[in-house]
Amino acid sequence: MTKPAPTTSADFDCAYRLPFTFWGDIRIPGEVKALIQLGTPRNILELGCGVGRFSRYVAQQGLHATGVDFSPVAIAKAQKRVAHDKVRPRFLVGDVTHLDALGGPFDAAFDVGCFHCLDQQGQRAYASELFRLLAPGSTHLIWAIDSSPAGIPLSPAAVKEAFAPGFELRDAQPSRRRILPSHWYWLVRA
Repeated sequence: MTKPAPTTSADFDCAYRLPFTFWGDIRIPGEVKALIQLGTPRNILELGCGVGRFSRYVAQQGLHATGVDFSPVAIAKAQKRVAHDKVRPRFLVGDVTHLDALGGPFDAAFDVGCFHCLDQQGQRAYASELFRLLAPGSTHLIWAIDSSPAGIPLSPAAVKEAFAPGFELRDAQPSRRRILPSHWYWLVRA
């Protein structure tokens, strides 16, 4: 019997206590690299940052990076990972559907594997929080699997609807990242 994907903060805490998680990333996706080279973003937000590899990369490029995850264990690992870096991202424990502890504006944001874990109500709250936090014209990049752990099929049309009317879906590129049918979504805040 396969263990279900983690969905709660406590589930993710248990998973992040393990020495290795099946969703852990070592390489920085080319799409994230492209995002931080778009225009002149200075202030970048990562939603669902996990142990902070991508936020750390962003900070190492000379940008202000803020990573948010609802797993205190993941955030503690992220903070430990960057403890001796000269330039460090800011890491916060937080729920991506309710980010009152954050103020914007951010110039860009990204999420590699968080959005697809939310139910439809959570997806709408996530989009609302991003609308509040991103500057007009800012880009938000999402990688999401097409058949989410939350049981919601995701497609370009579904993502466009979840972010309407505050964002325009500019591009959706199919991906086989982690060998799963998935997409990279590029959204621009109205």
